[in-house]
Amino acid sequence: MIDSLFSLSLGEGTLVAFSAGILCVLLSYLLVIFRKKRIARLVFRDMITIVGLGVILPVLWVKVNGLSFNDFGLPGENWLWAIFADIILALSLAAIFYSEAKKKGQRPSFSGKYGTIFYLMIGVLFETLFFYGFLRELFEQTFGIIPALLLTSVFYSLHHIGLEEQMKGTTPARELIKLFFVGLMYSATFRIFNSALAIFPLFIGVGVISDLIVEKQSKPLSWKIALLSLFLMAASALIIINF
Repeated sequence: MIDSLFSLSLGEGTLVAFSAGILCVLLSYLLVIFRKKRIARLVFRDMITIVGLGVILPVLWVKVNGLSFNDFGLPGENWLWAIFADIILALSLAAIFYSEAKKKGQRPSFSGKYGTIFYLMIGVLFETLFFYGFLRELFEQTFGIIPALLLTSVFYSLHHIGLEEQMKGTTPARELIKLFFVGLMYSATFRIFNSALAIFPLFIGVGVISDLIVEKQSKPLSWKIALLSLFLMAASALIIINF
């Protein structure tokens, strides 16, 4: 049992995990430098990060190494239980957020925000695939369960540094600490069921909508860019798998 919680087995996957995590953070930081350039978000966030790191890298790793997507929780052997957990956890989280919003006198309205919600859902799809599926699994193979959860949460938190909608109305340090624990919650839930369906789309979706739509009133984000990202994610995965 202890061996699965803590271990040390350095390999090619260790280098890939750290390199990909660091690259993801650097790409986000570039958004800070080029904040006024709209093309920067399209290139660094929507294309290289979401499509490249979120799909192309993990699918290539699985394909080249002859692995199973089930090993990365896609959909995972416990996918039925995972779906059940996703529903229950999402309802519980929604009830908590609704109660807090009511105390603050907030009345959530999603009118005119469906495009932004779609964009955010593509973002959390990326996070589910890259952080909780890919990075966490590679870190676990190297360091064991506990260090993997912690490292995954660190990279998950830091990759938000360049996302303007995430940093709105708060200090970076405070937000990054909060996001570390958010990442820990989602990565632990993913690991318990070994399935992405334990958190996506409902559990993680409720979280991001409550935080960025209800609480922080995110600026409009393009559903067209989200649709393009989703198309490229699906197309690149199919091409790599079949060729």
